[in-house]
Amino acid sequence: MVGSFPHTDPDRLVDRLFTRLREMPAWPQLPVRDWRESMYVQYSEGLPGAVVDRDAQRIYFRTDERFEQQLEPFYQAVVEENVDHFAISRDYALGLHLFLERLDELGSDRPPWVKGQVTGPFSFAMTVTDKDKRALAYTPELREVAVQGMAMKARWVTRRLREIASRVLVVLDEPYLCSFGSAFVNVSREDVIAAIDGAMAAVHAEGGLAGLHCCGNTDWSLVLSTAVDVVSFDAYQFFHGLPLYPAELAAFLQRGGTLAWGIVPSSGAIEGLTASLLHDTLKDRVEELAGKGIDRGTVYRQALLTPSCGMGTLNVSSADRVLDVLVELSGLVRESHES
Repeated sequence: MVGSFPHTDPDRLVDRLFTRLREMPAWPQLPVRDWRESMYVQYSEGLPGAVVDRDAQRIYFRTDERFEQQLEPFYQAVVEENVDHFAISRDYALGLHLFLERLDELGSDRPPWVKGQVTGPFSFAMTVTDKDKRALAYTPELREVAVQGMAMKARWVTRRLREIASRVLVVLDEPYLCSFGSAFVNVSREDVIAAIDGAMAAVHAEGGLAGLHCCGNTDWSLVLSTAVDVVSFDAYQFFHGLPLYPAELAAFLQRGGTLAWGIVPSSGAIEGLTASLLHDTLKDRVEELAGKGIDRGTVYRQALLTPSCGMGTLNVSSADRVLDVLVELSGLVRESHES
């Protein structure tokens, strides 16, 4: 799963995820249940200057005297690798805490892999603003808070999952990469890669695999040049940008990288689709890569299947259908590949 769900009954949802996604369940983000679980608010907890206004449903940062007072303990925690300083509480991530508790209860019956997610540093810095609505990326002090903060949040999530599960994937959600290279983004390629690599290094330091999710068109050569282990992309609506980078993609797969195919649409389109139709779509897309000289066997062996994006904006019925179609599609792909 990518992360977000529209459900408001977290206990029932967590039970269903462990039942249906036996090989790699993900902890659910629940923004409908509580606005603080939305992707930019959820990881702001405890960061210097962060203001979370629940009534107005607005998050912003301010650089006042209190911000200056908060900077020293923030950087001290970063330098000393005090990961617990960046903990995410139940108020901001009930789905995560319930997931961890249920995972612990499973004992020897735990799934072989579990997945977590954190907002990527580039998207956080470009989307969240100061009180004057200027993106954090354009104020050096605030940019560093965003970059270092998201890296340490990723490290904390990885550590908490690794305390219970032996194999962990933590994915950086980077939707703003769709805008990279446009006239609206005045951030260098080198700075974006450095920020992403810093967060991935944090995941690797805790023994996890690091992924990156972008749900639209982007410069995939940038993504593939990072230390990413798993590239998660919208393979249903925005697949055709990926084959434009065959050399970079081949090198990524050669070093053991995995493609997470978001082939099941997390939109109203799911109502008119079946697992069989999506299987045909997936096969066509794999053949397009094969036509670029990329070995189809490698593509299938190094593949995950996911929804195209988070499902927080769907209704519960549609989200449940996405999950059901995903599980059925996985079975079809496996049977076809094994045969």
